[in-house]
Amino acid sequence: MSPRGIDMSESKMREIREMFLERVHVTEIDDNQSLKELGLDSLDVVEMCLDLEEKYNVTFETEELAGIKTVGDLFESLEKKIG
Repeated sequence: MSPRGIDMSESKMREIREMFLERVHVTEIDDNQSLKELGLDSLDVVEMCLDLEEKYNVTFETEELAGIKTVGDLFESLEKKIG
Protein backbone atom coordinates (compact mmCIF):
# COMPACT_ATOMS: atom_id res chain seq x y z
CA MET A 1 0.00 0.00 0.00
CA SER A 2 1.13 3.49 -0.72
CA PRO A 3 1.38 6.09 2.04
CA ARG A 4 -2.05 7.43 1.17
CA GLY A 5 -3.68 4.00 1.58
CA ILE A 6 -4.35 3.33 -2.09
CA ASP A 7 -2.37 0.56 -3.71
CA MET A 8 -0.95 0.97 -7.19
CA SER A 9 -3.46 -1.33 -8.89
CA GLU A 10 -6.40 0.68 -7.50
CA SER A 11 -4.82 3.86 -8.78
CA LYS A 12 -4.22 2.33 -12.22
CA MET A 13 -7.76 0.96 -12.42
CA ARG A 14 -9.19 4.37 -11.55
CA GLU A 15 -7.01 5.91 -14.25
CA ILE A 16 -8.13 3.28 -16.79
CA ARG A 17 -11.80 3.83 -15.94
CA GLU A 18 -11.38 7.58 -16.46
CA MET A 19 -9.62 6.98 -19.77
CA PHE A 20 -12.42 4.63 -20.82
CA LEU A 21 -15.10 7.21 -19.95
CA GLU A 22 -13.31 9.82 -22.04
CA ARG A 23 -12.88 7.42 -24.95
CA VAL A 24 -16.59 6.56 -25.14
CA HIS A 25 -17.69 10.13 -24.33
CA VAL A 26 -19.82 9.32 -21.29
CA THR A 27 -19.68 10.44 -17.67
CA GLU A 28 -20.90 7.21 -16.10
CA ILE A 29 -20.83 3.52 -16.95
CA ASP A 30 -22.39 0.36 -15.62
CA ASP A 31 -20.15 -2.70 -15.53
CA ASN A 32 -23.05 -4.78 -16.90
CA GLN A 33 -23.39 -2.53 -19.94
CA SER A 34 -22.37 -4.12 -23.20
CA LEU A 35 -19.60 -2.50 -25.18
CA LYS A 36 -21.93 -2.46 -28.19
CA GLU A 37 -24.39 -0.30 -26.23
CA LEU A 38 -21.58 2.20 -25.84
CA GLY A 39 -21.00 2.21 -29.58
CA LEU A 40 -17.82 0.10 -29.50
CA ASP A 41 -17.30 -2.61 -32.08
CA SER A 42 -14.67 -5.35 -31.93
CA LEU A 43 -12.08 -3.17 -33.68
CA ASP A 44 -12.59 -0.41 -31.08
CA VAL A 45 -12.05 -2.94 -28.29
CA VAL A 46 -8.86 -4.27 -29.94
CA GLU A 47 -7.51 -0.73 -30.40
CA MET A 48 -8.27 0.15 -26.80
CA CYS A 49 -6.61 -3.04 -25.56
CA LEU A 50 -3.53 -2.34 -27.69
CA ASP A 51 -3.29 1.09 -26.06
CA LEU A 52 -3.60 -0.52 -22.62
CA GLU A 53 -0.96 -3.14 -23.49
CA GLU A 54 1.47 -0.43 -24.43
CA LYS A 55 0.75 1.87 -21.51
CA TYR A 56 0.58 -0.76 -18.73
CA ASN A 57 2.85 -3.47 -20.15
CA VAL A 58 0.13 -6.15 -20.20
CA THR A 59 -0.84 -8.61 -22.92
CA PHE A 60 -4.26 -9.68 -24.17
CA GLU A 61 -4.62 -12.98 -26.01
CA THR A 62 -6.87 -13.10 -29.08
CA GLU A 63 -9.27 -15.54 -27.39
CA GLU A 64 -9.46 -13.25 -24.39
CA LEU A 65 -10.42 -10.26 -26.54
CA ALA A 66 -13.21 -12.28 -28.13
CA GLY A 67 -14.67 -12.90 -24.66
CA ILE A 68 -14.86 -9.23 -23.70
CA LYS A 69 -18.49 -8.27 -24.19
CA THR A 70 -19.26 -5.92 -21.30
CA VAL A 71 -17.55 -3.10 -19.47
CA GLY A 72 -17.20 -5.44 -16.49
CA ASP A 73 -15.51 -8.11 -18.64
CA LEU A 74 -12.92 -5.58 -19.75
CA PHE A 75 -12.17 -4.26 -16.27
CA GLU A 76 -12.13 -7.73 -14.71
CA SER A 77 -9.57 -8.86 -17.27
CA LEU A 78 -7.46 -5.77 -16.63
CA GLU A 79 -7.59 -6.14 -12.85
CA LYS A 80 -6.23 -9.67 -13.16
CA LYS A 81 -3.36 -8.38 -15.30
CA ILE A 82 -2.31 -5.35 -13.26
CA GLY A 83 -3.58 -6.52 -9.85
